[in-house]
Amino acid sequence: MKVARKVLVGFIVVPCLVLTACGTGGATGANQAPQQAPDAKSWQQDIKGGSIEVGVLPAVGTPSLKFLEDIAAGIEKDHAGADLKPTFANTKARPALEQRWRAGDGLDVDYTMFDGTNPALLEWADSGALLDLKPYLDQVDTTTGKPWLDQFSPAVMQFMQHPETKKIYGVPSELSLQVLFYNAGLFKKHNITPPATWDELIQAADGLKAAGVDPIAVTGLFEPYMGMWSDNIWLRTVGYDKTNQVLTKGKGNITDDPGFLKGLQMLQDLRDRKGFLKGFEGTDFTAAQAQFFQGKAGMILMGSWLVSEMADVIPKDFELGVLQFPTVTGGTGDQASMLAGAQLMSVSAKSENIPLSLEWIRRVTSVETQTRRANEIGEVSGVKGVASPPGLPGISDIVAKADRLQARHYGLMESKAKDIVYPEIAKLLFGKQDAQQTLDNLDKGLRRVHGN
Repeated sequence: MKVARKVLVGFIVVPCLVLTACGTGGATGANQAPQQAPDAKSWQQDIKGGSIEVGVLPAVGTPSLKFLEDIAAGIEKDHAGADLKPTFANTKARPALEQRWRAGDGLDVDYTMFDGTNPALLEWADSGALLDLKPYLDQVDTTTGKPWLDQFSPAVMQFMQHPETKKIYGVPSELSLQVLFYNAGLFKKHNITPPATWDELIQAADGLKAAGVDPIAVTGLFEPYMGMWSDNIWLRTVGYDKTNQVLTKGKGNITDDPGFLKGLQMLQDLRDRKGFLKGFEGTDFTAAQAQFFQGKAGMILMGSWLVSEMADVIPKDFELGVLQFPTVTGGTGDQASMLAGAQLMSVSAKSENIPLSLEWIRRVTSVETQTRRANEIGEVSGVKGVASPPGLPGISDIVAKADRLQARHYGLMESKAKDIVYPEIAKLLFGKQDAQQTLDNLDKGLRRVHGN
């Protein structure tokens, strides 16, 4: 089961496990002076031996960890005396690692320390704990002859960049995207057009029903997965910025923009057309996903981790299609954006070996490494020129065409409003209330939470 179920990050939850002893990395203690940052123009020439501690997300024994260990071994081979120590840095390990950061002994390279779309994580950058990467990213990479920054898709920049200072404190090692999966073989068999617009989605749903197939697989036992539908619809009918302001910040009311009600009415229409998997109300996410791959449902809105998560149950002859969430004709929101998440690596400003730390993230995010990682591990890349993973056909093209990747869930999972929004969406999908009643209940709940 993915971390996405609890903290909405596409990695496996395992008990807290540190692969190397704390305190052996390159970060300085709270009372030690940090190494002076190397000159941005020469940092690649300044790489030398020494020990650094790098955070890794995969657990012991996984192919993903073995892949990263091989990258570390390659750096150690190329730079005499270099010693890269991987430390488990995923969910269960975070409290202990953040305590180390507070004590001035953070990992040389770590995850979950910065995300330009998450205000709660800006404090690490604002406090001076993180190295501003922009001077180094702006320099020409000696291996490519181009500025390092140019290799990243522009669509991921808001994750990497501080929204106020425009400094960069994180680079993405992989992405997770919310996309509409469809059974391409089934669509071809019944001459159904893959939906690019909401009207085409409705037509596809009707075509699937006529063929005796439930249109859309969804779980009724995990509210944020039902909330994916309202999140993506509002992206199209309202727009990311306004939805984020209303839902999570209480700036304005949900009744102020007609796009909110329109989105709920679209969901109600889909519900009333019997667009969802029969019995979805009591079906958990694993069963719903399995029924999609068994051909009992034609589409599923899910994170890009779906394929790796369900690899053991996908038939060998299953033909998968991947689409951006459909656009909405007349919608005043973002028609070319996608809801996504990025796993970002940050460098400690107190690292005793900043050049080696930079080299680690440069290797991990190189086109060569990212291409191998897509092919061997199935990760989606934020680096330009990296092909789609074999099980996710066309997803790299979707990323390339997106004008912006927006933070999934609008920050709701870090807000008290999550206990208001997603339960009401579940009631709508369950048929317990209509669109107007849902809007009224959301309005009351959000006003209470935000004090409007």
